[in-house]
Amino acid sequence: MRLPPESSSSWVLITFAGFSWASLNAWSEFTALPQADRDALSEAATVLRAGVESLLKEARETQDQTIFGRPEAQARQNAWLTLLKRTTAEALAIVSFKLAGGSKDDPQVREFLPNLLGGITSKKIAERPEAVERAAGRLKNLPADFSEKNEIVARLEQAAAGAQASIDAAGVAWSAWNRERSEEIVAKGRLRLDLERTHRLLGARFPGQRDFVESFFLRGAKPSEGSTEDEEEAPAGEGG
Repeated sequence: MRLPPESSSSWVLITFAGFSWASLNAWSEFTALPQADRDALSEAATVLRAGVESLLKEARETQDQTIFGRPEAQARQNAWLTLLKRTTAEALAIVSFKLAGGSKDDPQVREFLPNLLGGITSKKIAERPEAVERAAGRLKNLPADFSEKNEIVARLEQAAAGAQASIDAAGVAWSAWNRERSEEIVAKGRLRLDLERTHRLLGARFPGQRDFVESFFLRGAKPSEGSTEDEEEAPAGEGG
């Protein structure tokens, strides 16, 4: 028996083990074998089926996190960070226009955003919400007043809160994926051990019958006797 490489996906190992389970099950029903052999094969099939189902469960849960969980969280984080940048840019434009006729070098504008928009976007993602929240506080405390001031402060605070929540959620989603992936790796290792034990059991049960033992396992991606699918795919005119 040659197991799929350890680097192979769980789905490759599931397919490989699924064939072995089915082979054990098939032979356990053949009355040509002694009852004791049939019982041993049936028991081995039950054990292997449990390992396959365990890995299948874990692989599906990892896949759900990979396809839906993490992308959803990442997309929400990206959307909120984009909104945070847009809201800050709009606030800067309004503040500079209202307080300095459009100049971004005015002391009051610089008090609001010392390094302008770059002071926010150059920061690490995790630091941006707090930086905008602090900027909103500075704007709120500026002595100068204008009609849109309170609304801008509120929008900045809301964008910062939303961005922070999305970053937290993305962290939770990554942790969930990492946990599921770890559980999948454990289940994968256990199934490989189950297959190795099954191979040893068959070798001990049927000594000197190497070809028979190997027939319970795929060779590469095919059964030992080939497949009718191979025959259906063969070009017309070939063969004897």
